[in-house]
Amino acid sequence: MPDSSAFRLPYAPTLFPMPSSGIDELKRSLDYIVMPGELLFDGHVAQDELRACRLTGGGVLATAHMGRQEVRHDNDHLRWLTGDDVVVLVALAGRGTVTQQGCTLPFAKGDITFRRARVPSVARIDEPAHLLMIRLPIARFLGQAVSRHAQFRPQRADAGSGIVKSLHCFVDEVLPSFESMSPVTLAAAEEALVALLGAAYREAEEIAQRTGREAAPTVAQPLRWVQLTRFIEANLCDPELDVEACALALGVSKRYVHKLFEALGLQYGKYVLQQRLARCRDELRNPLLAGLSIEQIAYRNGFNDAAHFSRRFRDCYGASPREFRKRESLL
Repeated sequence: MPDSSAFRLPYAPTLFPMPSSGIDELKRSLDYIVMPGELLFDGHVAQDELRACRLTGGGVLATAHMGRQEVRHDNDHLRWLTGDDVVVLVALAGRGTVTQQGCTLPFAKGDITFRRARVPSVARIDEPAHLLMIRLPIARFLGQAVSRHAQFRPQRADAGSGIVKSLHCFVDEVLPSFESMSPVTLAAAEEALVALLGAAYREAEEIAQRTGREAAPTVAQPLRWVQLTRFIEANLCDPELDVEACALALGVSKRYVHKLFEALGLQYGKYVLQQRLARCRDELRNPLLAGLSIEQIAYRNGFNDAAHFSRRFRDCYGASPREFRKRESLL
């Protein structure tokens, strides 16, 4: 689990130098920027370099110079992730491989890989690489195509694509000028970057479908998944929310609800807990809700026991709700 108390990333355009002078520091930084995992080296440990910032519209952007290594993200590492993010690697130099859901995606200079943060994966660098790493909430990444959330599959966009070439032009010409932009222009430029990434992903997805590279969708009925998650989101305040209530709302069996989660490698109980914790985190950050006690925030988001909530929150975010709220108020 990443120690979210360890870093105070600034918002774009300022890139914060992340600790990376040893294996432990590099692991903690990668856990925070990308997602938790096990870091493995083949022989010599290179002196990696990481710089990162938070995106104003949600997500994280980082630049990295990295040596030969492998990062494994399994269910034990990912169990406390909240939300659902897409991890994008833009290879500015070097080569390696990303593996997820049975898909092996070798990448070289210019290529872009896309994968989900909450699904186990392996990322390997076979020769020293310069990477642009971007983690985006899946709803922001997919935009108007968010209804296809449940069908998301790992993809590689090839360097030869016109869209990918345009994205590299953006990285080369526009990204360095972020620091001189006004907040309004910066927000628009950030959206342009996200739109280019989304277009590159959808083009890669279409090519995979035409060539038969893509496996069957992870969920046979993506609309059902969207209906399910929206129902859960609307009823997180109900401490009695359970699989039976979800099944009744969708007009399906409890077994069918479980199958929707299983198809994405998720579990109902853990998913609901993660959503509740994420909402509590956002409310603890919200100055408009500063008048609510921690107990009130816990109860209004479906927790019956304030002590249980505090333990779970600390497990997930590395600080108690009280410590987290105090820290966020100083930012």
